[in-house]
Amino acid sequence: MAFLLDDDQRQIVREAERLLADSFSPDRLRGLLERTGSHDEVFWTACREMGWTAITLAEAHGGLDLGPVELCLTAQVAGRFAAGAPFLSTSFGVSEALRLHGAPELRARLLPSLGTGETIGAVDLSAALDGVRPPELRDGALHGALGPVAAGLQADLLVTLAQDVATGTDVLALVELDARTLRAPVETFDNSRGYADLTFEGAPAMILVATDARKAALDLLARVAAVVAFEQLGVAEACLERARAFANERQAFGQPIGKFQAIKHRIAEIYVATELARGAALRAVLALRDNADDLVIRAGAARLCAIEASELAAREAIQTHGAIGVTWEHDLHLYYRRSRALALELGAAGRWEDVVAERLVARHAKDLTA
Repeated sequence: MAFLLDDDQRQIVREAERLLADSFSPDRLRGLLERTGSHDEVFWTACREMGWTAITLAEAHGGLDLGPVELCLTAQVAGRFAAGAPFLSTSFGVSEALRLHGAPELRARLLPSLGTGETIGAVDLSAALDGVRPPELRDGALHGALGPVAAGLQADLLVTLAQDVATGTDVLALVELDARTLRAPVETFDNSRGYADLTFEGAPAMILVATDARKAALDLLARVAAVVAFEQLGVAEACLERARAFANERQAFGQPIGKFQAIKHRIAEIYVATELARGAALRAVLALRDNADDLVIRAGAARLCAIEASELAAREAIQTHGAIGVTWEHDLHLYYRRSRALALELGAAGRWEDVVAERLVARHAKDLTA
């Protein structure tokens, strides 16, 4: 597979790097870690002003009509700076649900405000992976609980699986998070993600998909996972750059520690994992762009590679730095926290392994019988 960025895409990357380099503040992120219920408002304001919230939306809904590749490249840069808000990926999930399954009047009403960032979206589709019983949908209202949900503290809309009591089947539902949704902040190792346990006491909801809802939910989850894989790739790149730079600067026994085999091998392992994640992520976003039949497989592979790369890079970068790497003042723990948060938000690696394996076996069996 050959894929090269065009001039416009490279310009998007350069502008995103410039903007975040100017506005990135590790101290602001450390402050977010010490309290729940807050996100990096400077970052989110920049996203809105730059139009990143509208990258994939059609011009008819106030969007830039660029596509998932451009959104993923932006998410990758955000990952390099450990940007302190999850809304680019979560709102994308809601906008995709509306684009694919929403009625025209619903899209016209909701997509423009998602595009400006005035409305924030969240997704919780874990039931599509683990098969647990979702909340109940009765007479257009949702009852039950979910959580922890990324962006749950700030979101205005939620896409989730629900069990339709009238039919006894699962449906993909769009929920308006108003006063009939109780939000309980969840303190985690990355409080900038806005995690919350949600309890629904008749929250207004509408059905987006009534047939094969779990299949539709898994497809939507794969679309979000492709974007998050690029954010994880950005985390891995940032940690690799820091580990390599420190290994060339830090002296021990009269020479840079990068000359020692143990350090060389450690950085080489990070590099290999990062490049594998890059290749898998590119395959996933191209499958997303082309609405390919193997999107779930590609996105699942990207997620697994990105989890491995980001966690390995963050962990080994800390070890390369030694004692300074485990201090509060150093930035590396911000990336380690982010790598762990992203590894869990869309479902654990083990369940994604099952999904990819099941899809590959089914495809192989189909090929044998063709």
